[in-house]
Order: sequence, then C-alpha cells, then structure tokens
Amino acid sequence: MVFNAEGYRKAIENEYTIINKEGQEVNFILNSAQADFISKVTGRDYILKARQLGFSAEILAIGTSKFIFGDNERCVSISHETSATQRLLDRVKYYIGGFEARNKIKIPLKYNSRSELVFDGKNNSFYIGTAGSHEFGRGDTITFLHLSEFNFYPDPEKMLAGIMQAVVPNGLVFIESTANGFNYGKDFWDRSVLGETGFTPHFYGPTWEYTEEQLEQKKKELGRIFPQEYPMTAEEAFLTSGEQYFDSEALRYHLTTIREPMIQDTIYA
Repeated sequence: MVFNAEGYRKAIENEYTIINKEGQEVNFILNSAQADFISKVTGRDYILKARQLGFSAEILAIGTSKFIFGDNERCVSISHETSATQRLLDRVKYYIGGFEARNKIKIPLKYNSRSELVFDGKNNSFYIGTAGSHEFGRGDTITFLHLSEFNFYPDPEKMLAGIMQAVVPNGLVFIESTANGFNYGKDFWDRSVLGETGFTPHFYGPTWEYTEEQLEQKKKELGRIFPQEYPMTAEEAFLTSGEQYFDSEALRYHLTTIREPMIQDTIYA
C-alpha cells in the first residue's frame, strides 16, 4: 500500500492542537521522532520505544484524520488497561474538538459514548477497547488498527492473531509499545527484524527527544532502572524490562563480553 505521509502530516500539523510538556495548548507540530516515523510508515509497523516520545499521540492523530476525512472508516485503538484505553478516546475527542473550533464547524456524531464515536452520514466509527475484552470476528472490518503498549497485553499472540483477520487488505496497522522482557513481544520483534511477520520494526531511543544533559539527570533520578525507561537499543530494552528468570545485569554483561567464535580451517578426518 502507499501511505500518504505528506497528506497526514499536513492534516496533523494544520488541523489539530496538543498540550505540550509545559501544559500549554499548541499546534501539533511533529517532533523529530514523530516526523521520522511518519516518513517511514509502511502500513504494517511495530514501534519499540523509550518513554514519552509521542507515538501514541501521533498514531491517534492519523486515525482521527481517517475518521474525519475518510468514508466507510472503521478505526480501532486498543490498550492494555482500562484507564489507558479511555485516555485514547479522550485524545481523539480532543483532536476533533480542536478541528471543530479551528474550522468553525460541528461534526455530526450519531453516537458518542465512552467507547465509540460514529460519524453520522459518513459511515465512520472510532472504537476503543481493552486487550482481552472484545473478540473481533468475521463480521468486523477494520481500516485502522492501533495496538498501544502491545507487549503488556494478557495474551498478545492471541489478540494479534484474532484481530488481524478483521483488518482489510489496505488497512493501517500500528503496534507501539515499550518492552516488557522476553515475552511474545520480543519474539514478534525478532521475527519482524528477520522479515518473517510482514511488519516493519522501528526502534526509537531517548536521544530523539532528550539531550545528554537531560539523560544524565534522569540516570541520577532512576539509578539502575534507567535503561528500562530509556533504553538505547532494542536489545537493552528487552533485557532491562519485565520479569526474567536470569538476572538482567548478568545478561547485559554477557552480551557486551561475548565474542563470535573464531573459525579455523576445517580439518577432515
């Protein structure tokens, strides 16, 4: 599929506002990580990230654009827990409110609940759910799917296998998550890197958003758990997060000291 990166970026930056880290409402201008990602979207994307880089906000803005400007759109966003799930739809409603204020129009919503929006006359809907609480079957058709904090789902493998059957061939699918140890999320990441899943892997570390001085301060604040919150590589992200059988420090030491075996001339008996 061809993703219109320029069109979506224009819609996001010209039509929506966002609350910045200083608590001020500002135009939603993509930061460096968001701008890099939108230029690389393939339609089947798996983002492994450090915290607070803004990918959930960006992906929801893409979904909101489909909801406002498209036709026959079925947008779905799922998170790992109820409170986080509700924040997803609240953000979508915030984008819509900003769009309405800027353009001095009112989008006619046929349905507006705590879990779903329906655009009257366009056959567009935006549904949110919590992982494990909704089964998507043959009757569902999804054109936009956002799986937030995927690695923290109760059963991410089952969720992904089921819901992907409802996504239309040209539908957009975004998985974004911080790491959660050596679970299915890591297996899916590794297979994506090898080109075995159909998803493009994207890793974004903290240097996209934070200066060296800021990261040094966070190291002082967080101590040993700093790599868990702000990993510099995908390997470090998985090694320093989640509950693991082996000690994470020992595993990190092993990875930094291990060397590839030297191959001598083969000796035949």
